[in-house]
Amino acid sequence: MKVFLTTFILLISTLVYGQNWYTICGSNSKNGLTKHNGPVSVTTPYWTVTSPTTTVWGNAVYTFGDKFVSSRGVLSPYKLLVEMRSLTTGQLIWSKTVSETARLYSVGFTEDAVYAADYQGLTTTLYALTVDSGNVKWSIATNMFPGNTGICFAPDGDPIIFGKRLDRKTGIPKWTYNYNVPVSPNGGFVVCGNTYYHFTGTINTPKKLFAVDINTGNLKYMSSELPGDGDQENPLIVGPDGTIYIARDGGALHAFTDNGSGFVEKWAKTPAVLPKSFGPDNVIYCANINFGLSSGTLMRINSLTGAVIDSLPGTKATYVTVGADSTVYVNNGEGGTGKLIAFTPDLQTIKWQIDLPYVTYLGAPLGKEGVFVAIGSGTQITAYKPTLTRKPVADFRSSGRDINVNQPLNFFDQSSYSPTSWSWTFTGGSPSTSNLQNPTGITYSTPGTYEVKLVATNSFGSDTITRTSYVVVTNPSTIVKNENEIPDKYSLGQNYPNPFNPVTKIQLQVPRLKFVKLLVYDILGKEVATLVNEQLSAGSYTVTFNAGNLKSGIYFYKLTAGEYSEVKKMILMK
Repeated sequence: MKVFLTTFILLISTLVYGQNWYTICGSNSKNGLTKHNGPVSVTTPYWTVTSPTTTVWGNAVYTFGDKFVSSRGVLSPYKLLVEMRSLTTGQLIWSKTVSETARLYSVGFTEDAVYAADYQGLTTTLYALTVDSGNVKWSIATNMFPGNTGICFAPDGDPIIFGKRLDRKTGIPKWTYNYNVPVSPNGGFVVCGNTYYHFTGTINTPKKLFAVDINTGNLKYMSSELPGDGDQENPLIVGPDGTIYIARDGGALHAFTDNGSGFVEKWAKTPAVLPKSFGPDNVIYCANINFGLSSGTLMRINSLTGAVIDSLPGTKATYVTVGADSTVYVNNGEGGTGKLIAFTPDLQTIKWQIDLPYVTYLGAPLGKEGVFVAIGSGTQITAYKPTLTRKPVADFRSSGRDINVNQPLNFFDQSSYSPTSWSWTFTGGSPSTSNLQNPTGITYSTPGTYEVKLVATNSFGSDTITRTSYVVVTNPSTIVKNENEIPDKYSLGQNYPNPFNPVTKIQLQVPRLKFVKLLVYDILGKEVATLVNEQLSAGSYTVTFNAGNLKSGIYFYKLTAGEYSEVKKMILMK
């Protein structure tokens, strides 16, 4: 039993904090804990840029590798757009809106897409935008206020929104779990491991914590009634050891463990305070108020008992981030007197502070290399970067993790703090390991979903990142022999339908036993799919091609059999 618990805690730790700030408060656990150290001083900016678009308030920043996204908005008329910028220079990469009246709040950023929600009051539409250009991949109606709400993600990158898991390629729900909340919209759910946690109840019915399996969408269990007011708006948060915290409006702060068959309450603290973040030593940083009041108390709490260790009266804390060195970064969420403040772990000493009016939804994000992006009202965007040498924070991306069988895949290290050696493990891949910084040409011969692990090392130590369900390998085609007479010559038919999305059929004829290849190339001549690569007997065949892993565009397919070859063009329109 002791071994199981140790393994569980280590697994949870790899999930709750890492390099990329991909949702509100950093991760699926929404606990503001990061492996990075932030800047020790804000005297000299890393960079400062001026946006061509003003914003009335600072919005959430999300990072992936060396890029970040944030929204910029005005109130008259009320509308917002999304900008993507370089984290190293601040340079604008693209800006995007979906209509003249869109209120497009960014709500997440992964290798697969930038996620943004168009909030129109009673209706909200979630958009998946391409990382390279901001073009719309898909959209779906949802129920959320996106200003202070981020979405979560399954291990394979599927976005998880209120009561739904969406296919990351299409936006189509894989499951839906229907439940009521007292005040809607509410995005205070969290994901930890393979479980979705939120609360349910109406104004007039009991409020309970519940758990849903993110693979099936099935309810696992619920807690007993949690006493408090009729409403309930406070978001959940998960600690680095997997403890789930829920602050009941008008009730207590409850700390629960999930033992796999139900919830076990560790302790309850009355009156409730709002957990915001955690120190590396698992202490909890809490605020006694959220939005709407002029002052408050920031406090540090013992996670084992709920007892207050330190407190700082007169400090409002809307968002809190804690660095690897235990520095506490606070966004006070104020209007014209907004500030970003860095405290020592005991909250008794201010290391630095930035006056940043209307810092409303910014949070306190730390991205690659510990870069801290500060955005308030106006047109100026400023970043600060620590100057330090330390062990790496491992991270990577790939050239496209949805691939076909035997399609080469390239990997790119994007670890922080200058690693000098790399150890890759490609489960199911060939080769299965590499010591290169950026391995190329990794192939997978069998359809399936595969894990990738990177250990990045320098003279100060090493760090490991493991991405389960990372590489998705599919067989892009099926081939069926038609029952008809033997053809007298080779031929390659025009695919139908054409244009297509994403499935099309190709007819081919083979007059004698021969080794046949049918390959697909992009407009630059790069091979992107192998549809046939085998010996075929004489006959007529129908090949079904699924291009779900490819981008829209012009492609060519080529039939080769001995000295015979023929090429035709097809158009994929998604």
